[in-house]
Amino acid sequence: MRSAIASLLLLSAAAHAGDPGTLHRAVDAFDAGNHRAAAIGFHQVAEGSAPADQRETAEYDLAQSLDRMGLDFSAFYYYGQIVQAGPRHRFYLQAVQGAVAVIERTGDEVVGPSVLDKGYSEELGKLPPGIRSKLDYALALLGYRAGRYADAGKFLQGVTPQSPGYAQAQYLAGLLAQRTDPENALRTFRAILALDGGGYGDLKELKELTHLALGRTLFGLRRYAEASAEYAALPRFSRHWDEALFEGAYADLQNDDPGAALGKLHSLHSPHLSDEFAPESQNLTAVIYHQHCLWPQVRAVLDRFQREYVPMRDQVKAFLERDPPAEELVASLETAGKIPAPVQRHLRKNERIESMLAYLQRLDAEARAIRGDGELMGSPLGPDLQDLIGRQRALALQLTGKFVRGRLADVAHLIDVLDGEKEIIGFETTKGEKQFLEENVDVKGRLAAQKLQRPAMPASGHEYWPDEIGYYRYTIKDACPSGRKED
Repeated sequence: MRSAIASLLLLSAAAHAGDPGTLHRAVDAFDAGNHRAAAIGFHQVAEGSAPADQRETAEYDLAQSLDRMGLDFSAFYYYGQIVQAGPRHRFYLQAVQGAVAVIERTGDEVVGPSVLDKGYSEELGKLPPGIRSKLDYALALLGYRAGRYADAGKFLQGVTPQSPGYAQAQYLAGLLAQRTDPENALRTFRAILALDGGGYGDLKELKELTHLALGRTLFGLRRYAEASAEYAALPRFSRHWDEALFEGAYADLQNDDPGAALGKLHSLHSPHLSDEFAPESQNLTAVIYHQHCLWPQVRAVLDRFQREYVPMRDQVKAFLERDPPAEELVASLETAGKIPAPVQRHLRKNERIESMLAYLQRLDAEARAIRGDGELMGSPLGPDLQDLIGRQRALALQLTGKFVRGRLADVAHLIDVLDGEKEIIGFETTKGEKQFLEENVDVKGRLAAQKLQRPAMPASGHEYWPDEIGYYRYTIKDACPSGRKED
C-alpha cells in the first residue's frame, strides 16, 4: 500500500498535468471519510489546469471536505467564493446551503451574512423553505443593523413560523415596528412571550429582551405603570437586570412613584451590582432627591458620581489618547487594568462586540488546528488556508478595534454629558439651600411632622426579607415648602 504522502505527490503531479483521475481519487477519499486527503486533492484540482466543470466540482467538494473537518472559516471561504460567483456556478445553491449551515453553527452575524448579501439572487427562491428562512433572517438582521429597515422588513417576511429562528425574527420585527407603529410592536412582543417549546433557540433570554423592549415601547407611549411592570418581569440577576432596574426606575418616577424608583436604584447601587456601568442612575437619584428639596442627599449622590465615574472617564480618555492599535483595543476587553472593570463589562454585554470577539477566537483556534496538522501543512492547501485566515483575522481585528474605539468614545462622552448635568444639579442645589436660608425654612420641623407610609407587604404566607436586592422600596419625605415642588 502506498503511503499517504506518496499518494498526495501522485495526486499533485496528476493535477498539474490535468489528469481527470485526480478528481476521481479525491472523490474516493471523500467517500471513504478521509476528508483531509480529499481536501488536499480537491484543492489541487481547483487550483490546477483541469477543465472548468472539474474545477467547479472540486471547489464545492473542497468546501464540503473542510466543513467535515470542522474548519469553519476555511469551508465558508470556499462556499463564499462560489456564492459570489453567482448562479452561473453549477453548485451555487448547494454552496449557499453550506454557507448558511456554517453561519448558524458559528453564530456569525456579520461576515457570513455580508458575503451572502453580496451574492444574493432570485435563484435563492429555489432553496428549501427551512434554509431560506435561516438565510432571510440573517440578511434581515444585517440590514437592520445597517439602517436598511425596508430591506430588513422584506427579508423578515420570508421567515416561516416553523423556522427555529422565527422567535428571533419576530423580535426583530417588533423592533422595526417600534419606529412607526408602536401598538403593532406591542402585539408582536406579547406574541413572543406567548411562545413555548424548545424549537426556537434560546427563548429564555429572548423573552427577557422582549420584556425590555415592551417596557421601552410602553414608556414611549407614556404608559408608565405598564412599562414599570414589564421591567419588573425580568428575573433578578439576569444579564439585563441592571438595564431593567434603571429604566424601570425612570418609569416609576414618570408615574409619580419616587419611592419605587429609589428602591430600584438602591438595588442597582448595591455591592452585588457594583461592577455594572450605570452613570445615568446616579443623576436620576440626585434628581429625585432634588425634587423633594433634600439637599444633603443630593450632594451625597453627586459626590458619589464624582468619585466613581469621573475617574472612569479620565482613564478611558487617557487610554484613547495614546491611540492604541486594534490589537490593544481588543485586548482591553479581556484583560484587567487597561480600562475600568465596569466599562469593560458594559462593552462585553454588547452583542455585536461579543460576536466579533468570538469570531476572532474561532479564527485563532482554526489557525492553530491547521498549524498542528502535519499532513495539511505538508501540502499547498495548509499554507494557503493559513494565509487566508491571517488576512481575514487582520481585517476582522481592525473592524473590531474600530468598533471598540467608538464604544469607548461613547462612554467618555456620556460621562462628560452627565458631568455637565451634575454641575447644573449642584448649582440648583446651592440655589435651593440659599433660598431656604433666606426664607428661614424649618427643614427639620417639616420632615419631623411628616409620617412615613409603610410600603405594601407581600400576601399572607410569603416570607418578607427587607434587605433582599430587588425588593427595596423607599418611603420619602418632602422638604419643599407647601406649593413649591422643585422641577
